[in-house]
Amino acid sequence: MPAYNHAAYIIETIESIRGQTYQNWELVIVDDGSDDNTAETVLKIKDDRIQFYKAGRIGINGKIKNIGLKKSSGEFIAFIDSDDLWAPTKLEKQVTALQQYPEAGFSLTGGYNFEKALNPVDYFYKQREGIQYGEVFISFFKSELSATMPSLMLRKECIDITGFFNESKPFSDVDFILVLARHFKAVILFEPLLYRRLHDANDSNTNWEKGYDEGIRLIRLYKNELPANVSRDAFFRLYMNFGEDCLLHKERRKAMINFLNGWRNKPASIIPLKKIGKTILK
Repeated sequence: MPAYNHAAYIIETIESIRGQTYQNWELVIVDDGSDDNTAETVLKIKDDRIQFYKAGRIGINGKIKNIGLKKSSGEFIAFIDSDDLWAPTKLEKQVTALQQYPEAGFSLTGGYNFEKALNPVDYFYKQREGIQYGEVFISFFKSELSATMPSLMLRKECIDITGFFNESKPFSDVDFILVLARHFKAVILFEPLLYRRLHDANDSNTNWEKGYDEGIRLIRLYKNELPANVSRDAFFRLYMNFGEDCLLHKERRKAMINFLNGWRNKPASIIPLKKIGKTILK
């Protein structure tokens, strides 16, 4: 668990771990230089399974996770952000799935975003039950699966093949999951087992432009490994969504550029033209 200034949420997150039906776990919390009372809050919990490390302010998500990985001793590794929650059966169901599918290197689950506990805003998938097993690399580029780190569980031995998180940029979660998917089969549990908290300090809110830039970079990186229609459609969806977010942030010029980029990928589609028209009218 990477932690940074989430004293208001971290106890609830930890209690969602302590309440797991699967109890054979260790929790490695790596604090990224919090200047609130995160440390004091966590250290009040008396549980020998919880380890708390002060890393100092690093600000690189992958480096924080790598510190935790190197300090962990389990056969299976899962990640959770210090403001999110797990369903009580999350660990048990993923451990069971990975035991049932020994050729799978990792597992992901469904989930939902929330502002108030147990009150879903939206779900990751329309499908909310069932299992998918097999190769999933292309599925991420078809927007069929969500690369959501707190839903991930992997066999620690996979790191011998994939390597650790990229430490050269602030965020590398999606990179890490895509590299896993290039090398290993997966078990997807569509049941909502991750509850992702929405609030103003979410990384996805404060770094929304960087998120899209990273998406474009990843499609370009793997373009030669994807069917042409898959990469084209992935670019199209990303540019359309990026343009809509630019409009929400009152960035009309950027919105126009992204809708035009989307049209270049699918010149036969009228959707970009409609969005360009909407942008002009606004």
